Amino acid sequence: MPAYLSLDFVVTIFGLVAAFAGVVFLIWIERRPREPGKPLLLPTTPLLFLCLLVMVIAMAHMVTLLTGVPHRGRLG
Repeated sequence: MPAYLSLDFVVTIFGLVAAFAGVVFLIWIERRPREPGKPLLLPTTPLLFLCLLVMVIAMAHMVTLLTGVPHRGRLG
């Protein structure tokens, strides 16, 4: 069975797409005009960082699934 048909790959793709949708949504919230004196109740900057981190981890996991070689990092 090809690696791109496995359940692990599908779940990873779903996580990548969900994180990308989160980035798009949070950027949209950031750029909306706000009324003066009304603070934004959603902390968009930390959530953007979290979504981008999830995207990077998901992409590294996809490379691992497609090549079959575990990612060891710089020191491994």
